[in-house]
Amino acid sequence: MLSDRPDTAWCVIDGVAVGLDIAADRYFRLDEAQNAQFLANASPEWLDRPHQPVSFPLPDDWERPQTRSAAIDDGSFRLGDVARSIWMQHRIERRLATRSFAQVLSEARDTIGCRTAKDIVQSKQAQRDIRAFQHARLLRTAADRCLPRSIALALCLARHGCRVHVVLGVKLAPFAAHCWAQNRGEVLNDELEEVRRYTPILVL
Repeated sequence: MLSDRPDTAWCVIDGVAVGLDIAADRYFRLDEAQNAQFLANASPEWLDRPHQPVSFPLPDDWERPQTRSAAIDDGSFRLGDVARSIWMQHRIERRLATRSFAQVLSEARDTIGCRTAKDIVQSKQAQRDIRAFQHARLLRTAADRCLPRSIALALCLARHGCRVHVVLGVKLAPFAAHCWAQNRGEVLNDELEEVRRYTPILVL
């Protein structure tokens, strides 16, 4: 069962349990009989929030997405900031290519946790970073790069003491996975309507 797997995060979407095997970097679903048995034995509180393994506990201060950051659209194009954001994304992509999925997530989680102190992304430099990551999409496609983009943004903001969560979400019919960065309930690198299409399955 999902709840017995130590490296598995999972969520429930419209009565269907979806798992993420972090060690294997693989999403999966139970067969129909297993899914029915799992739901029959599940506690009610399990069904309305992501369930995360002990190694990746759900942060106490995480909130469901409620707003989109105004900093995404507010600010001028600064080539130095954009170049730095692209370099940071390349760096995370290299890590994902050479290290395990679990290791990259663990390192990102630890770095963000030890460097952050503030709750709200409000400094001018933090807002410039958010805008720079948005402008970077004009120079380098963001397609299929949501994970490294979100981790890179979270690490950049952590340098300014800003507490940012990296959220992985999934949807069904058809199945798809997505990732974005959040500060409390504020989405920092995506459209609110887009992220709400996905059910969170893992939050760093």
